[in-house]
Amino acid sequence: MSKIEWTEETWNPIVGCSLASPGCSRCYAMRQAHRLGANPLTPHYSGLTTIANGRPVWTGRLARASDTTIEKPLTVKRPTVWFVNSMGDLFHEDTPDDWLDRVWNVMTGAHWHTFQVLTKRAQRMQHWCWWLAMSPAVSRAVPDHVWLGVSVEDQRRADERLHELAGCSARVRFVSAEPLLGPLDLSPWLGRDRINWLIVGAESGPGARPMREEWVRDLRDQCVAADVPFFYKQRAERGRKVSMPTLDGRSWGQQPDRLTRRGAGPSSSPDCG
Repeated sequence: MSKIEWTEETWNPIVGCSLASPGCSRCYAMRQAHRLGANPLTPHYSGLTTIANGRPVWTGRLARASDTTIEKPLTVKRPTVWFVNSMGDLFHEDTPDDWLDRVWNVMTGAHWHTFQVLTKRAQRMQHWCWWLAMSPAVSRAVPDHVWLGVSVEDQRRADERLHELAGCSARVRFVSAEPLLGPLDLSPWLGRDRINWLIVGAESGPGARPMREEWVRDLRDQCVAADVPFFYKQRAERGRKVSMPTLDGRSWGQQPDRLTRRGAGPSSSPDCG
């Protein structure tokens, strides 16, 4: 099981990234990738980070995982919620189209799972969705079990990325406001037929930038008014993560409904889940 509260498992067919905006500066994945890069069992992480000002930072290099990792969802029989690319960005500008196409084909084929794709490169994701829509093959459309989301940290990034996310034809379009670095007005975008899930969380770890509870409360109220599921993932106390904290006396762990799909998976696959 994943330690990320809003998913069940993480799947990293492509790893590596580069800094895109202020929310990236203390990304946990950089620290984790640096450790994995020194592990002989995970050689594809080597060279993904360097040390700058005493901390690991992405170099911009990307790498593919093994074929076994790339194909893993197809071998897991139990329906599972997968967060795609927790150690990178699937729609990174340097992800080759054939790498992206292979990952997409696995997600499309593993229809008994739910895949959560989160990106800061919303423009490329939107272009990908447009390309799918123009494809003559009906199966190339965004399937209902693939959820598409963007990560935002402040109003500027929300205004940029939500416009592009709204142009993606996914059944579930979601926003992760983590780390939340300022107040956000998402009300023009929230709605069952637009942005239909919001995750909020504070930055944690040494030097974490503060998040005010009134920012969280305001976003909760925006979601309640729009009838959109709200997920309060974490706050930080003296830099330490507090998972699933309460807000006004209750915890908020709402999520969109998962589809009920026929069958538990490929009958010929072993139960690896």
